[in-house]
This record gives sequence, C-alpha cells and structure tokens, in this order.
Amino acid sequence: MEILIALFIGFIIFRFLKNSIGSLANTPPEIDPTDVLETSQEFICNSCGTELTVNFQSVVVNEPPKHCKEEMVLIEE
Repeated sequence: MEILIALFIGFIIFRFLKNSIGSLANTPPEIDPTDVLETSQEFICNSCGTELTVNFQSVVVNEPPKHCKEEMVLIEE
C-alpha cells in the first residue's frame, strides 16, 4: 500500500513539474513592429527623474514604459 501511495505522490509531483516547466518554455506571440501608432507622450521616472519621449507606440502593448523597475508616470501638458 505504501508503494502505491508513493507512486501516486510521485506522479502528481511529476505532472506538476512538467506543466510548470512547459509553461516557462512557451514563448509569447511576436508583436508586429509595423503595427504602431504615432504619438507624442512624455514620461518621467519618479525614482531617478529620467524623462522619456515616446513617438511611436505599439497598438497591442499599451502600457507605460518601466525604469528603475517601476512604471514611469505620464507627464500631463
């Protein structure tokens, strides 16, 4: 009986690790670099004060850029 329990627990661990590693191995879909919008936005990093001007932005990814591991803040004009 102990052998069956050990095999069952081993099978569960194997399936979990297989799914976890498999999900890390999948690459995200590629974004078309020509699918962009022309824009003029300025961002600032609250941590260090770096300013950034974005002239073209992807249609698919519509998130503010990151600097110092934090999202930059849009400067309102």
